[in-house]
Amino acid sequence: ARRGSGAPCRSIRSRSTAVIHIGRRWLAIGCWAALLGACSSSGQSAGALCPPSTFRSDRTLIIAHASGDWFGPPNSIEMLAASVAAGADIVDLDVRVTADGALVGGHDDQVGDRSISASTLAELRHIDLRDTWSNPARRALGTPVRIPTVEELFDAFPDRRVSLEFKTTGGEQALCDLLASTGRAQDVYVGSAGDAAVDRFKQICPGVVTTVTDAMVPTMMAARETKERWCAPVGIGQPPLRAGSGSAAFRLTKEFVEWDHAHGLAVYTWTADDEASLQYVASLSVDGVYTARPDLAQRILRGDR
Repeated sequence: ARRGSGAPCRSIRSRSTAVIHIGRRWLAIGCWAALLGACSSSGQSAGALCPPSTFRSDRTLIIAHASGDWFGPPNSIEMLAASVAAGADIVDLDVRVTADGALVGGHDDQVGDRSISASTLAELRHIDLRDTWSNPARRALGTPVRIPTVEELFDAFPDRRVSLEFKTTGGEQALCDLLASTGRAQDVYVGSAGDAAVDRFKQICPGVVTTVTDAMVPTMMAARETKERWCAPVGIGQPPLRAGSGSAAFRLTKEFVEWDHAHGLAVYTWTADDEASLQYVASLSVDGVYTARPDLAQRILRGDR
């Protein structure tokens, strides 16, 4: 799961006050620990035979993490293209809205010396993302790297499933219209940093798959604890692979994944960028994993040497 108001996590999470920043998501650790305990004690809900999510996969899909920077500047088509060449099945983009209403890739509002929300697309096009890349020595990029629009992402990857995450509100109608005009509504799934954007988007575009929100958490916790019949109203949960320490520690388990599967969710976990983490992912039967190292994931998850 990814985030929320007081407890920004994104798959199955509650309103904890123990909040830390991890990677591209804000996570409330306490909620995950509580849910893991509930899952371990209750097992599967009695008679939970929910229709499987259309985003389930019989192998763990490799998702090119938008904020990863191993192959190039984060949230760039160049980085995502290199990730696909290295083995990624799904491309991921963090979405922000420019001052003139364009949907563009960006984890943070500030890019270089510009604010995305206060700049036009034309103004942002002058930024060379190579100048913002913290690891320029890893890969030689001979030409300028520009901030992409969501439409350019669709054009660049016409046959790839796409993960989009709103980092702000205001672009919901524009995205719905774009999905309709490009015919990409069936191979895109949408979430947001907090419930507001994804809730509004789902009202506008009910046919597009969205992810678990914070507001769903209490019902999910109750279903785990009471074993009542409950099926997820959305297609995808995004729990972190691991987070926190001590009493607030969370570690995704196979039992946790099985509960989600039984209740109609595909499980796309995040993030695994090293060999040990990817080896653990391989044991969980998750449907997808966000990673900055699809080359490493390809070797470990698919046995490619």
